[in-house]
Amino acid sequence: MLPLLHIFLLTSVDPIKNFVSLKTYISENAKAHCYVYFINEDIPDFPRVNIIEKSKFDFFAYLDTIGIEHTKVGSYYFFNKKNK
Repeated sequence: MLPLLHIFLLTSVDPIKNFVSLKTYISENAKAHCYVYFINEDIPDFPRVNIIEKSKFDFFAYLDTIGIEHTKVGSYYFFNKKNK
């Protein structure tokens, strides 16, 4: 019975849908928190867990830890890779 349960759990969870590219993560969160935004093409496209952050503060805090900066001009948000 236990092996059958494991097979069910493995087939019902789709790990591919749990990850998105970094640009998709930024885009989906920007839609929820910023509305009008631009994502620079120089941002690397590594995998990120597919999640919408609960607040704009959490979203920006995470981006800061991975080297992505945001600037706001009027109501527009710009996302760029930080200079080293």
